[in-house]
Amino acid sequence: MNSLLIDSSNPSYDAMNNDNLKNSIEKNHPVKSKVLSKKINNVDTDIAISSFADAIFITISQNQKFNTWIRASKSDGILLDEPSYQIDTLLGNNQDVLFSIYARQLIENIGETSNKSLMLSISITDKSKDTFKQILSTIFENKVW
Repeated sequence: MNSLLIDSSNPSYDAMNNDNLKNSIEKNHPVKSKVLSKKINNVDTDIAISSFADAIFITISQNQKFNTWIRASKSDGILLDEPSYQIDTLLGNNQDVLFSIYARQLIENIGETSNKSLMLSISITDKSKDTFKQILSTIFENKVW
């Protein structure tokens, strides 16, 4: 049975309609997200970035796990015009300074254009300086905030 509004005899209608619906949802959805998989220094690296109304959620994983969770936020400085940053390890390894450095670099970049806080989940196996630079570069090239 054919609808008066929809020409169901057109096989390209469903595909075209699905693409339009997907584009509409992506444009109008309040949460903006990107998911990336990239080989960084021969290590498969998965990165997911989501921007919510009040926070940015980023996951970085080289072993398909969520090991360390860090919350970072920016606030106005008390005595100086410089902002201050609060970095808290909520779960996992709080002894690894590199994870706090990731969080600090990310929240500083987020803070340039937004007052959103950061929730970071990080689990990396390659802790080299080059990997650090490539991961941050990939995130900054694919910002959703």
